[in-house]
Amino acid sequence: METNPRTINDLLSQVETKFGGTKTIELIRELGAHPTELDSGAPPEIGPINKDKKIVVVGAGVAGLVLTYELAKRGANVELWEATSKIGGRNRSVRHGETIQETGHPDQICKLPKGGYLNAGPGRISHHHRAVLHYCKHFSLSLKPYQTLNRAALLHRYIPELDRDVIVRNRQVQFDGQGRIGEIAAKLGPWFDIDGPIPADLSEALRDWLHDNFDVREGTDTEWNYCAKGRQGYSKARGGPNEQGEQEQPLTLEQILGLRLWYDDPRRSPDVIDEQLSMFELEGGNDGLVQALADQIQSALRTNRILKCLKRNEDGTVVLEGLDQEQGLIKTTADRVVLAMQPQAMVDMDLDLPVQTKQALEDLPARFAVKVAGWMNRRFWEDDLAIYGGISFTNMPNEQIWYPNNNFQDVNGGLLVMAYAALHHGEMLGKLPPNERCAAAVELAKRIHPQIEEELNQESLITIAWQNIPHIRSPWVAWTPDRYKRWFHQITEPMGSIAFAGDWCSHLPAWQEGAIRSAYSLLAWAGQ
Repeated sequence: METNPRTINDLLSQVETKFGGTKTIELIRELGAHPTELDSGAPPEIGPINKDKKIVVVGAGVAGLVLTYELAKRGANVELWEATSKIGGRNRSVRHGETIQETGHPDQICKLPKGGYLNAGPGRISHHHRAVLHYCKHFSLSLKPYQTLNRAALLHRYIPELDRDVIVRNRQVQFDGQGRIGEIAAKLGPWFDIDGPIPADLSEALRDWLHDNFDVREGTDTEWNYCAKGRQGYSKARGGPNEQGEQEQPLTLEQILGLRLWYDDPRRSPDVIDEQLSMFELEGGNDGLVQALADQIQSALRTNRILKCLKRNEDGTVVLEGLDQEQGLIKTTADRVVLAMQPQAMVDMDLDLPVQTKQALEDLPARFAVKVAGWMNRRFWEDDLAIYGGISFTNMPNEQIWYPNNNFQDVNGGLLVMAYAALHHGEMLGKLPPNERCAAAVELAKRIHPQIEEELNQESLITIAWQNIPHIRSPWVAWTPDRYKRWFHQITEPMGSIAFAGDWCSHLPAWQEGAIRSAYSLLAWAGQ
């Protein structure tokens, strides 16, 4: 007589024995694991386009470009207005000879070596972001891996009271940290008692889990302890027969907690869903996506055209007034208008919008983000520290150091992002003139990498503060629970003949995926 399965594992084992692995996988899917359908990222199917209607999209960022491209491809009468000569919005890669203009600060001319570039905006693409990947594939754009997570990268804590720097590897905090937590869990719970809260078969599984994943082992005195086995790294490398190496001394729980070693990266960036591996960037610069889109819609694109005023007519049409660099003052009427801009970029415009909508726009505060980068003549992070790609984190105002994920071991050096700062640190750094901002970031980064003193090409320093960029004024919108509840659905629903688009009109703010999904949501409405 066959034994009734007591656990899911028993059930799966019996199914595999009797029916084989294929049926087992099918059962796993039915139980809720392994999704059977994967979003391709392609735009939704929509009905016929009304080709007699005029559509104006304002803002040639990712959302505006995608919406215009998809509408034009379907035969719509669509124009895309862009206030500057530069398409792409916040998707910008800065190269030799290009100028960065910030309101209230001197212009910068990029002096990176030819072939070098700074992804000043989006730095990476998540494997979850199927719509971005759809267009990369559609336009045959080459992807390369982006190592958000590098266990060899550094976690740095500056202790001002002692004027001391504490630097450990990411792997030390990760594996020593989980080992210490596992040790506490094993000691505190009656998990392994016969009458404990966990069934016997799961209790044994827990024992294996603590042993295999946390390096927590039960001693002869039945005391559970963390016994580091090398995951935390080696202070002296292993080698030949007489070189067994020396492990890094495990961090104690007191060190990890007392120094807040995890806190330099409070969101645990490599662990959040949109930054988990695998991640990608585009060969040659992430602006390859916006350039590919723009190449397809040249006849619809109107650069150097600034929207000044928008008025709704009783018949549902919308009058737009703008300033064109070549034509001067212009005026046109559209059947549909999409404002594909950041809320902060609309502050100086005379927009005929519902009162509550205007209140919502005013209630969404600007955010701050700064990058500072420079070319290093030697890849000292690789040569001296064996760091190949990834991000180091610090509690100093520069917050993050990004290492290049390409051209490993290049004897000509590489670009080091010495600061990627947001929130109050981004605000503070953004107030400094670019030359002072760069100097500050260099001094901060030197506390972590003193090699910068000798290896930095000073002329190559380049920085951007997105809150200072004209017609953008903010790197992203951060929806708080209260603001989301109050405004989100009002902002994301079309208001008659007018609608908003952008990453801030999605559940993926600050990501290109959010911008594209926002554009997708308006396709059917815009084409009516």
